[in-house]
Amino acid sequence: MSWHLDDAQIRSYAAGNAVGARAASVEAHLLSCRDCRTALTPAVPEQRLAAAWAEIEERVDQPQRSWVERLLARFHVPAEEGRLLAAAPSLQLSWLVALAAVLAFAAAATHGGPQGVLLFLLLAPLAPVAAVAGAYGNGIDPTYEITRSTPYPQHRLLLLRVAAVVATSLVLTSAVALTVSDAWVTAAWLLPSLALVGLVLALSRWLTTLVAAVSVAAAYTFMLGAVWLSEGSVREVFQAPGQIAALAILVGCLLVVFVPESSRNALRRMS
Repeated sequence: MSWHLDDAQIRSYAAGNAVGARAASVEAHLLSCRDCRTALTPAVPEQRLAAAWAEIEERVDQPQRSWVERLLARFHVPAEEGRLLAAAPSLQLSWLVALAAVLAFAAAATHGGPQGVLLFLLLAPLAPVAAVAGAYGNGIDPTYEITRSTPYPQHRLLLLRVAAVVATSLVLTSAVALTVSDAWVTAAWLLPSLALVGLVLALSRWLTTLVAAVSVAAAYTFMLGAVWLSEGSVREVFQAPGQIAALAILVGCLLVVFVPESSRNALRRMS
């Protein structure tokens, strides 16, 4: 290195007066020159150095909260649970934008006739199922290994994340559903979607969340496809009998999820 910073350059940089290309040139030199770094150290005002360290510590110790965490804080969700909920991949903005795009395409397709209605009634109930699939699990959740090694109840975390992702996806799907051409379709998907989520939660007692969600989605798709091929329409599936069946499935699954095993055994003995 054939040149070094003179006293004026050191004082100017230490005071924060060097900007633009000059500051970049000084910083590049300091990275490779120990003598100039040694000369700079006593020239930096203590207050400026303390302020810089305070800013670094604040960013490390208190990282910027995501929009999910800020929203949950408004509902008085504890900060530690808000951080766990926000880590769910299906609550990330990119995932929600992709989901909105798929649903918007399906809603637009309803203007094209029965095939479009089939597409929407297939995808709309599966949106919450997809959200649940991305809520928790090995290979999906970036905090999976950490939460598995902590005493935080895994079932509670799953239920909290499911509640958050289902609520978000239902709001998004409902907003898109308002744009469909058929008013009946606007509400016909809602109860079946909740029944599918209930099935995923019930099956997650024995299967991973992802496997349960894929199994439920495949069964639902197969059922709608079979009805479409035989009837040429899927409207009958979503009429009153179908809605009652969906409600019964939802209630049964919630009992499996929330009623303790000992209570279920007692009920079976009584019956």
